[in-house]
Amino acid sequence: MIYRVVPPNRMNQVEDLWDYCFEKKDDPFFQYYFQEYVGKNNWVIGGFEEKDNWEYLKNMVHVNPYSVRIRGKEQLVPYLVGVATAPEARGQHLFEPLLKTTFDVLRSQEVCFVTLMPIFAGIYKPYEFAYYHFRHEYKLRLEALAKLGRKTFDVNLERTDFDAQRLEPLYQAFTENMSGVPMRTEFQWNKLIAVNQAEKVQCVYASEDDKPTGYMFYKLTDGTFNAIEIIALTNETKFAFLNFAAQHKSDAEEFVWLAPEWDKTYLNFNDQALTGGIAPFMMARCIDARRALADIKPANKSIIGEVNILLTDDLIERNNHMLKLIADSGQLGVSSTMDNEDITMGMAAFTQMYMGAFTASELAETGLIKVKDATKLALLDQLFPKLRTYNNEYF
Repeated sequence: MIYRVVPPNRMNQVEDLWDYCFEKKDDPFFQYYFQEYVGKNNWVIGGFEEKDNWEYLKNMVHVNPYSVRIRGKEQLVPYLVGVATAPEARGQHLFEPLLKTTFDVLRSQEVCFVTLMPIFAGIYKPYEFAYYHFRHEYKLRLEALAKLGRKTFDVNLERTDFDAQRLEPLYQAFTENMSGVPMRTEFQWNKLIAVNQAEKVQCVYASEDDKPTGYMFYKLTDGTFNAIEIIALTNETKFAFLNFAAQHKSDAEEFVWLAPEWDKTYLNFNDQALTGGIAPFMMARCIDARRALADIKPANKSIIGEVNILLTDDLIERNNHMLKLIADSGQLGVSSTMDNEDITMGMAAFTQMYMGAFTASELAETGLIKVKDATKLALLDQLFPKLRTYNNEYF
């Protein structure tokens, strides 16, 4: 097997494998993705089998670039999509060498993290991908949604065409203090809008006292009102959107919304069966831990202390480190050490701590971090406080 970036003259095989595993070639998303995006704005890394003087694509991963804000700093964080294996090559353990090649390429470009949205997390957990963003999942009948009882007469709603200049400030305000957040540049907005239009997604825009306060992307499909993205800067705006959805009883029977993990709409339901629950949504993996640590600046300059951390990585040999972290005067020093470790963690736990999904203490409670010196957990909790994470990109 040969693993490398797929050249243009092999892209037809990429299209065929995508058609077999995901959307068909006549699907609007497929047509946009392969006509406007693949090979122009991303890379595809594939595994090829050489046979009869020809190369046959056996598996692939699409590497879609994003600028992502992690703990206040923007960095290149590729989004891995389209992970697929040809049916005749399944069960041959070809995914690991594909991942190793992908990570080698990305590390050479100083990339520290990758993200993906798993169809089945069990494919990725053995390779130390970990959930870093969760959702509160609501699925209920529209007639039940109408019984929330919140009337929002002071919110003006406007069904509108997609306009990035109107939407971007709202997205920025909503995600301002969150971690793991993709930056929606003009290019990313144009991509998102093109796909939304192709898939007949609609937009409703909200304002209060002539001040923009949110927007909702939604789609009516097969009797379901799907709230794809609700960005609401006030509670009244959020309930206005939910009331808007509830008025579609003649168009749909069910309401589906993957709300942010911290959403508290469920407190308004009298029937506990409607309150939904937390579901994992987005995974990430650190592929260069030392470089990632070099980018950290403690938010609080009063943090002083040191901790020895043993970082382990079963897939990327160069990502195993014994490091001393020294916090002093708003700076974090990172150096190799021969001292005994205070704390040991693999890349899955390190990723979750770094992204802000969980504190070191929370991960230690679950056994995902091994602790020799419990006094050092408090220092890690200070250096890596828990944050709200958010990522609502789908490719």
